[in-house]
Amino acid sequence: MKTAQSGPAEAAGRTSEGPRSLTRILALFDLLARCKRHMSLSELSIAIDCPKSSLLVLLRPLTEKGYLMREEDNYFLGPRIFQFAQSILTNHPFESVLRGVMNDVVNQTGETILFAVRDGEKVIYSSVIESPQPVRYVAQQGINRPLFCSASGLVMLAFDTQQELDDYFRRTELKPLTPNSITDENELRGLISEIRKTGYSSTAGTAHVDAAGFGVPVFRADGHLAGALVIGAPLERAKRNKKRYVAAAKTAAEQLSRALGYRSEFEETGRH
Repeated sequence: MKTAQSGPAEAAGRTSEGPRSLTRILALFDLLARCKRHMSLSELSIAIDCPKSSLLVLLRPLTEKGYLMREEDNYFLGPRIFQFAQSILTNHPFESVLRGVMNDVVNQTGETILFAVRDGEKVIYSSVIESPQPVRYVAQQGINRPLFCSASGLVMLAFDTQQELDDYFRRTELKPLTPNSITDENELRGLISEIRKTGYSSTAGTAHVDAAGFGVPVFRADGHLAGALVIGAPLERAKRNKKRYVAAAKTAAEQLSRALGYRSEFEETGRH
């Protein structure tokens, strides 16, 4: 007995429809997670570039299962999606995400990657993955550095309030670690102001004579700093590859911030 067989065009259509529907569902969840209000069918259709008729086919089962809620023709996230998210966070804590992202940066740059958290007047390296290269930046997990002369510490200071920054300089002795350490308060304030604008810090020989660091902020969902991601490298390699290292660090920090639930003002506004 012969069985019906689909032609190439029909099979291809079915193959692409599945991934397209999945992509739209993921885009839908991402959009509603970032949006601070309920959204209508028309708004959702425009935002994720999906015809209303096709979108309704996706919305109905998601609403029936509790992943979405509907109120007066407006949609928002339902309890099932929050349960789903909580399960992920419970079983896959931030540390595992952090190590995965840090490993990616090591593979991309070939340099040592650190994650630093603030401890009063110092930063502590809470996680370190060293470069596989024979000449590399070496740091031990748990070691601390002063805020004013380390790439991670300068990031922390850059996101302090003006009052917090004034208090820090009033009570801190700016004692150099190397001949290159910047100990002039006005110069440091200028550097901190620049970090706020560019979104990264750069040090060269200020904590170690022959080492450079590029630090970027990682934010929690509430917009406060969770820590700083740092690429540490020998001076000469750092100078040659600064642009590439900064770009890699920023991309990784954005991934980590999103994993913690942070959305920038640009993301909140959206490009729709």
